[in-house]
Amino acid sequence: MPNASQITKNKSRPMCGEIWMCNLTTKEGSIQSGYRPVFILSNDKNNTYSSTLNIIPLTSKMNKRKLPVHVELWSYQQYGLKAPSTLMIEQITTVCVDDLDRKIGRVTDSVVLNDIYRAMSVQFPIMQMVGQVLK
Repeated sequence: MPNASQITKNKSRPMCGEIWMCNLTTKEGSIQSGYRPVFILSNDKNNTYSSTLNIIPLTSKMNKRKLPVHVELWSYQQYGLKAPSTLMIEQITTVCVDDLDRKIGRVTDSVVLNDIYRAMSVQFPIMQMVGQVLK
């Protein structure tokens, strides 16, 4: 089996906070699938050495219910997106690095990054629990 560096010989490695186009394998029900932008969530060490990484799928359907686990990107062009998009924190998943096609942008805005953190804290309450324990 090839290692992660052989897999992406002609492709740069994804980094946390970047937005890439990705081919999500077909899923059933309301799980996001198809060719779409994704936010790279996993840490850079993992992204450098592993053949899998964690992502947050995006959708351009802005009429979805406003959930506390959704982060809307209205300034979509600064992230390389073609339309306003929503990060769907409740659909965090693992993909193979081979499923990534190309980098289209990066989220560096601290307000958006804080919104992602807050939405993740809602989806994964352990983040809040640990924060309380560490205080």
